[in-house]
Amino acid sequence: MAQETTLGLPVPPRASALMESLRSFGYDMATALADLVDNSIAAKAAQVRVEFSTTEGQSWVAIVDDGTGMDEGALHEALRFGGEGPTAWRDQTDLGRFGLGLKTASLSQCRLLTVLSRTADGLACRSWDLDHVMRVDDWEVLPTADPEALRIADEVGFSGIGTMVLWRQLDHAGEGRVLAQRLGQARVRLAMWFHRFLSTGVLDLRVGQRSVHAWDPFWRKWMATQDLGTEFLGPDGEVKVTPFVLPHPSRLSNQDLDLGAGPRGWNAQQGFYVYRRNRLVSAGGWLGLSELTINPQARLARIEVDIDQHADSSWKVDVRKSRVLPPSTLEADLARLAGAARDASVRAFRQRAVTLNRNRGGEITFGWLPRQRDGGTDYVVNREHPVVQGALEAPSKDSIEALLRLVERTVPVGLIAIEAERDETRTPQAALEQADEQEVRTELTAMLVGLPEDPSSRARVVRALASVEPFNRFPGLVAELTADLSTDEEGT
Repeated sequence: MAQETTLGLPVPPRASALMESLRSFGYDMATALADLVDNSIAAKAAQVRVEFSTTEGQSWVAIVDDGTGMDEGALHEALRFGGEGPTAWRDQTDLGRFGLGLKTASLSQCRLLTVLSRTADGLACRSWDLDHVMRVDDWEVLPTADPEALRIADEVGFSGIGTMVLWRQLDHAGEGRVLAQRLGQARVRLAMWFHRFLSTGVLDLRVGQRSVHAWDPFWRKWMATQDLGTEFLGPDGEVKVTPFVLPHPSRLSNQDLDLGAGPRGWNAQQGFYVYRRNRLVSAGGWLGLSELTINPQARLARIEVDIDQHADSSWKVDVRKSRVLPPSTLEADLARLAGAARDASVRAFRQRAVTLNRNRGGEITFGWLPRQRDGGTDYVVNREHPVVQGALEAPSKDSIEALLRLVERTVPVGLIAIEAERDETRTPQAALEQADEQEVRTELTAMLVGLPEDPSSRARVVRALASVEPFNRFPGLVAELTADLSTDEEGT
């Protein structure tokens, strides 16, 4: 019996509703511009300029390149939503993926998108005007250039072969100072995302009058930057991973500190940097890998990851090309390499956290020493330190003041922070907070030996000791020991 064939009924989307919805993909100024720079690189452009006017009521942004340009047919397809989808074959230099970038990126910032493109055969134009689409509620693109678009093209010097993408009616991008600030912030992020193209001279990128200079997350030019070696992951070794550990901040100049921090600051820039065809698509963060979180002591760890050009689906590259998630089969290896980089970063802070005082003989003397106790670490003043010995052997106001300054200035804050981060289940507590009565008796007896001779001064010290941890938990013990002390004095 022949199987019946059911004919489907077309349900085309409403143009006006869907186009408004597509404006909410989450682009900001920087990610929108980056999508258009991707297109220019795919068109083999050597120079891309972002020109703009911030005049209130007449603001516009134009992205101009000197690429191969598009004729009428190619431009018409380029303005089609979903033109070349993710399954289409793409050239090695093509940074596209979904066939949406030019349209969704642009319309996320403006209501009127005009593209002028010139080849040896002449000038072609197409415009998406959201107000026109709303009126006709159909997928109608406007085929001719309006006088204002041509005037702006002349103003920015678009006269040769290449493409100009023009944004007008900037309802989301802003105008005036807001637009200028957003473009300035975008320039910094573009320097990061396209740094490989910029550093090799393949691309000359400008925003207004300012050139965009490459920002290398790994600062290979710093001699103290550690390269932990490269591994190739995946069945065919298609994922290249190289962990780096940047120098401790104390080894950098103030200028290098500012440069190394990147667009989002040292803490936020730690983590993985994933590249897709030399374009950075994920800058910092730990890719959602379990137990890997932002940690101040790990902020020197940055890991370079290059994925194969056909790995978009397995790495879940999003429409904006700004977020990725690794395949589950690679998570263990990525976590292992990340752990090595994070450990190296922590070691750099550990080595720096303990202030080293070198005497003339070259020996190292620490103000504080770690002591393992009850599964944790306490820090005690080093009795062998020359300043401490001086105060013990010849107590005076000056020697005691020197001792107090040593204690104040050399508290191992960095090491204490590291210990706390290693075990987040532990509650911070004083060294004697969990001590039993016998231990407290020993400590208090030692402290009472040094009481002042004056009775009123001795009484003040005893009251002060009795009010603080852990002695306030043992009022009977304090009374007993101070009573014994008074009896001994009377007998003497």
